Amino acid sequence: MRFASRTAQHVALFRALETRRRDRLFADDHAIRFLSARYRWLVRAAAVPPVGQGIARLIDRRYPGGPRTSAVARTRLIDDLLAEARPEQVLLLGAGYDSRAHRVPGMPPTYEIDHPATQRVKRQHIADRPHVHYVPVDLNTESLAVALDGFPTRRTAVIWEGVTNYLTAHAVDATFRDLTTIVASGSTIIFTYVDRAALGADTAWHREVEKAGEPWTFGLHPTDVPGYLAERGLDLKGDLSAKEAAARYHRDEPAADFYRIAWAVVR
Repeated sequence: MRFASRTAQHVALFRALETRRRDRLFADDHAIRFLSARYRWLVRAAAVPPVGQGIARLIDRRYPGGPRTSAVARTRLIDDLLAEARPEQVLLLGAGYDSRAHRVPGMPPTYEIDHPATQRVKRQHIADRPHVHYVPVDLNTESLAVALDGFPTRRTAVIWEGVTNYLTAHAVDATFRDLTTIVASGSTIIFTYVDRAALGADTAWHREVEKAGEPWTFGLHPTDVPGYLAERGLDLKGDLSAKEAAARYHRDEPAADFYRIAWAVVR
């Protein structure tokens, strides 16, 4: 990938639209900074509730399967899991346009790992903060352990949101194994993944990511996740579909049952 992630911008759009809702699950005032002029116009218009509701319905009809609600539900769930973890430091893998380091109060030292192209664009749109450290890494071709040589061995919350489904099986395996050698025992790893059964499905959601040049390449069967993680030194603590996460927050809007959020602890 030579250019900044287009799917990262789509997720930023969903977060920006969510921020304009009166019943919002979170507030991300930074998300609009990463959007094109056309998307910014949509977000500003969405501040009027009937218009915002119409935009949400239009997106959900255009992309059946619930990518919008799946994205916002997973964001809120991960926010809650991060708060419960009470880490000494945070590691964001494939950070994209995630703004947790800027919007979550009291964030500890935060390390953002991402493809150099996406990270470069992000830093043009958001101010640097002393507690945020940027490390450019392409996880498909580079070693996380090498890139984070000298990383402080502390209780860490690792957030790997919206990334594994774009990597190779080898890259996912290597990254999980690297993580267990980098962070301290008891650290929490929160990640998303796609049910392997859904890979290759012919849906508007799949076609859109392929058109963006970022097709889904990796997935796991949910029943295999506990064993997969155990082989890599992790104990699974929870695993919800985006649809279940949306229901947890009383969102009766389309969300995917094949898109999942899992969290585990390093032994």
